Amino acid sequence: MNYEYFALSETGKVRSHNEDCYLCSRELGLFLVADGMGGHAGGETASRLAVSCIEEYVIRSRRESAPQEPENQMGWTPEQVRLFSAVSLANRRILETADVQPEIKGMGTTLTGVLFEENHFAVVNVGDSRLYRIREGRIEQLTEDHTLVGEWARMGRMNPQEARKHPQRHILTSVLGIERHPRIDISKTALEPGDLYLICSDGLHGMIDDREILETIEKKREVSLSEVGSSLVSKANRAGGSDNITVLLLAF
Repeated sequence: MNYEYFALSETGKVRSHNEDCYLCSRELGLFLVADGMGGHAGGETASRLAVSCIEEYVIRSRRESAPQEPENQMGWTPEQVRLFSAVSLANRRILETADVQPEIKGMGTTLTGVLFEENHFAVVNVGDSRLYRIREGRIEQLTEDHTLVGEWARMGRMNPQEARKHPQRHILTSVLGIERHPRIDISKTALEPGDLYLICSDGLHGMIDDREILETIEKKREVSLSEVGSSLVSKANRAGGSDNITVLLLAF
């Protein structure tokens, strides 16, 4: 299936540096967004380590035999297994790097991404970066936020509107680089002509809600993907730009 993509990452209006990192590889069919945390050096190191480690593992595992994680593979496709193994390795790599560099100990990163497999995506998510699908004029979040408030919302303790404004909405319950066995969500989604997928850090969805994201996409989609991405980033900046903003778009 033919597709085009566009990605853009900006510092925002408040932060002094950008700790987000993204990867677009048509050759590998791999698209990732990572949002680092832990201060300038730590967050930037963690997000870049995660992205580079996953890319390297996908390349190596397709050329030669590479260790695969043995757990949770029942019913998984080969690319789902590959993605889980790559992200697990990235988590270990971040922990090992922090062990030998005490000045960045405690660094971590979210990670959301997709890996092509025939007519669907293998999807991975750790943390609160998100994957959205826009299909037939509707927007759907395909990943779950690994946050304290996200857990409460799924339990029915608050509605989405309350969750968006809760003072503890940024507390993560899973992240790469903090513990040995973080929660790593693996799923898949079928692709259809006309689909548009958005992977973004919380610098976007924390500033503008899903309705505004959809309205911006629908308004600019017929112009170009670059216009869509730039408009989303601009809207997040106008809403405050309190965090780094990364958007990655895939249109079929």
